Amino acid sequence: GRIYLQETEVELGSLVERLRAIGEVSKDTRIFVRADQGLAYGRVMEVMGLINGAGFNKVALVTTPAKVARGQ
Repeated sequence: GRIYLQETEVELGSLVERLRAIGEVSKDTRIFVRADQGLAYGRVMEVMGLINGAGFNKVALVTTPAKVARGQ
C-alpha cells in the first residue's frame, strides 16, 4: 500500500526521516494512521511501529464507520 504524510506520498524508507523533521517542532504531535480496509494488519503495525520508533507516542488509528445495511 501507499504511505502518505499529510497529502504527500512518501516511501516507507523515508517516513522516519520526514517524521523526525516534524518531531523537531513537537514530539507531542498526534499522528493519525488511516489504512485501506484491504491492507494487511501487519503492514499497518509496521508503519505504526516506525512512527513510534521516531519518537511519536501519540499514534491513533482513524476508522471509518461501517455502512448501515439498508432497511436498518
